[in-house]
Amino acid sequence: MAKMGWWALWISIAFALVLIVGLFFYFSLSGPNYDNYYKSMTERGILANPAESMSIEDATSAFNESFVYYLLYAMRVYNLHNAPLSSEQPRIQIYVGDRVYYALVDSGNIIVEKGQITNEDVIVRTTAIDAVKMMNDKNYILGSFNNGGSAWS
Repeated sequence: MAKMGWWALWISIAFALVLIVGLFFYFSLSGPNYDNYYKSMTERGILANPAESMSIEDATSAFNESFVYYLLYAMRVYNLHNAPLSSEQPRIQIYVGDRVYYALVDSGNIIVEKGQITNEDVIVRTTAIDAVKMMNDKNYILGSFNNGGSAWS
Protein backbone atom coordinates (compact mmCIF):
# COMPACT_ATOMS: atom_id res chain seq x y z
CA MET A 1 0.00 0.00 0.00
CA ALA A 2 2.86 2.38 0.72
CA LYS A 3 4.20 1.93 -2.83
CA MET A 4 0.82 2.91 -4.28
CA GLY A 5 0.78 5.99 -2.08
CA TRP A 6 4.14 7.16 -3.41
CA TRP A 7 3.05 6.60 -7.02
CA ALA A 8 -0.12 8.56 -6.42
CA LEU A 9 1.90 11.40 -4.86
CA TRP A 10 4.34 11.56 -7.79
CA ILE A 11 1.53 11.38 -10.36
CA SER A 12 -0.27 14.21 -8.55
CA ILE A 13 2.89 16.34 -8.48
CA ALA A 14 3.54 15.69 -12.20
CA PHE A 15 -0.07 16.55 -13.03
CA ALA A 16 0.14 19.79 -11.05
CA LEU A 17 3.38 20.78 -12.82
CA VAL A 18 1.92 20.04 -16.26
CA LEU A 19 -1.18 22.05 -15.35
CA ILE A 20 0.89 25.04 -14.15
CA VAL A 21 3.13 25.00 -17.23
CA GLY A 22 0.10 24.60 -19.50
CA LEU A 23 -1.70 27.55 -17.90
CA PHE A 24 1.45 29.68 -18.15
CA PHE A 25 1.76 28.98 -21.88
CA TYR A 26 -1.97 29.50 -22.43
CA PHE A 27 -1.89 32.93 -20.85
CA SER A 28 1.42 33.76 -22.59
CA LEU A 29 0.15 32.95 -26.05
CA SER A 30 -3.45 33.99 -25.81
CA GLY A 31 -4.70 37.29 -24.62
CA PRO A 32 -7.71 39.48 -24.71
CA ASN A 33 -9.33 40.13 -28.07
CA TYR A 34 -10.41 43.73 -28.65
CA ASP A 35 -11.59 43.21 -32.25
CA ASN A 36 -15.28 43.75 -31.40
CA TYR A 37 -14.50 46.91 -29.43
CA TYR A 38 -12.59 48.49 -32.32
CA LYS A 39 -15.16 47.29 -34.85
CA SER A 40 -17.82 49.05 -32.79
CA MET A 41 -15.72 52.23 -32.68
CA THR A 42 -15.36 52.29 -36.47
CA GLU A 43 -19.05 51.54 -37.03
CA ARG A 44 -20.06 54.40 -34.72
CA GLY A 45 -17.65 56.78 -36.46
CA ILE A 46 -15.49 57.28 -33.37
CA LEU A 47 -12.47 55.79 -35.12
CA ALA A 48 -12.03 57.01 -38.69
CA ASN A 49 -9.22 56.82 -41.20
CA PRO A 50 -7.61 60.30 -41.29
CA ALA A 51 -6.31 59.64 -44.83
CA GLU A 52 -9.65 58.47 -46.22
CA SER A 53 -10.63 61.58 -48.16
CA MET A 54 -7.06 62.66 -49.03
CA SER A 55 -4.85 61.96 -51.96
CA ILE A 56 -1.74 59.93 -51.20
CA GLU A 57 0.40 63.04 -51.62
CA ASP A 58 -1.73 65.11 -49.23
CA ALA A 59 -1.88 62.29 -46.69
CA THR A 60 1.89 61.76 -46.73
CA SER A 61 2.56 65.45 -46.13
CA ALA A 62 -0.05 65.63 -43.33
CA PHE A 63 1.16 62.39 -41.69
CA ASN A 64 1.13 62.67 -37.88
CA GLU A 65 0.31 60.72 -34.71
CA SER A 66 -3.34 60.19 -35.71
CA PHE A 67 -2.18 58.50 -38.92
CA VAL A 68 0.18 56.26 -36.92
CA TYR A 69 -2.66 55.41 -34.53
CA TYR A 70 -4.91 54.37 -37.41
CA LEU A 71 -2.06 52.43 -39.05
CA LEU A 72 -1.48 50.49 -35.82
CA TYR A 73 -5.22 49.91 -35.53
CA ALA A 74 -5.20 48.50 -39.08
CA MET A 75 -2.34 46.20 -38.03
CA ARG A 76 -4.43 45.11 -35.01
CA VAL A 77 -1.68 45.85 -32.47
CA TYR A 78 -4.40 46.58 -29.90
CA ASN A 79 -4.46 42.82 -29.22
CA LEU A 80 -0.84 42.82 -28.02
CA HIS A 81 -0.54 42.23 -24.30
CA ASN A 82 2.12 42.15 -21.64
CA ALA A 83 3.81 38.88 -20.78
CA PRO A 84 2.43 36.95 -17.81
CA LEU A 85 3.82 38.08 -14.47
CA SER A 86 5.00 41.33 -16.06
CA SER A 87 3.64 44.83 -15.85
CA GLU A 88 5.56 45.98 -18.95
CA GLN A 89 3.32 47.22 -21.74
CA PRO A 90 4.11 46.26 -25.34
CA ARG A 91 6.36 48.99 -26.80
CA ILE A 92 6.57 49.70 -30.53
CA GLN A 93 9.02 52.02 -32.28
CA ILE A 94 7.69 53.25 -35.65
CA TYR A 95 9.82 54.87 -38.35
CA VAL A 96 7.78 56.45 -41.15
CA GLY A 97 10.34 57.83 -43.56
CA ASP A 98 12.37 60.29 -41.47
CA ARG A 99 9.63 60.68 -38.83
CA VAL A 100 9.90 58.73 -35.57
CA TYR A 101 6.99 57.66 -33.35
CA TYR A 102 6.43 55.19 -30.58
CA ALA A 103 3.38 53.42 -29.26
CA LEU A 104 2.42 51.68 -26.06
CA VAL A 105 -0.44 49.20 -25.86
CA ASP A 106 -2.24 49.31 -22.53
CA SER A 107 -5.16 46.88 -22.16
CA GLY A 108 -6.19 47.33 -25.78
CA ASN A 109 -5.59 51.09 -25.84
CA ILE A 110 -3.00 52.31 -28.33
CA ILE A 111 -1.06 55.34 -27.12
CA VAL A 112 1.01 57.06 -29.82
CA GLU A 113 3.60 59.77 -29.28
CA LYS A 114 6.25 61.40 -31.41
CA GLY A 115 9.85 60.49 -30.59
CA GLN A 116 12.06 57.63 -29.47
CA ILE A 117 11.39 54.93 -26.90
CA THR A 118 13.85 52.66 -25.14
CA ASN A 119 13.55 48.89 -24.75
CA GLU A 120 11.12 48.57 -27.62
CA ASP A 121 9.61 45.15 -28.31
CA VAL A 122 9.05 45.73 -32.02
CA ILE A 123 10.44 48.16 -34.57
CA VAL A 124 8.39 48.95 -37.68
CA ARG A 125 9.97 50.77 -40.64
CA THR A 126 7.93 52.00 -43.57
CA THR A 127 7.54 54.91 -45.93
CA ALA A 128 4.73 57.42 -45.61
CA ILE A 129 3.34 56.29 -48.98
CA ASP A 130 3.24 52.64 -47.89
CA ALA A 131 1.74 53.64 -44.54
CA VAL A 132 -1.08 55.52 -46.26
CA LYS A 133 -1.66 52.59 -48.63
CA MET A 134 -1.84 50.24 -45.61
CA MET A 135 -4.31 52.56 -43.91
CA ASN A 136 -6.55 52.63 -46.99
CA ASP A 137 -6.34 48.88 -47.72
CA LYS A 138 -5.80 46.46 -44.83
CA ASN A 139 -5.03 43.72 -47.35
CA TYR A 140 -2.01 45.76 -48.48
CA ILE A 141 -0.35 45.45 -45.05
CA LEU A 142 0.94 41.93 -45.59
CA GLY A 143 1.97 42.78 -49.16
CA SER A 144 3.98 45.78 -48.00
CA PHE A 145 5.95 43.66 -45.55
CA ASN A 146 6.36 40.82 -48.06
CA ASN A 147 7.60 43.03 -50.93
CA GLY A 148 10.04 45.00 -48.77
CA GLY A 149 8.15 48.30 -48.68
CA SER A 150 7.91 47.88 -44.91
CA ALA A 151 9.93 45.89 -42.39
CA TRP A 152 9.73 44.91 -38.75
CA SER A 153 12.26 43.61 -36.32
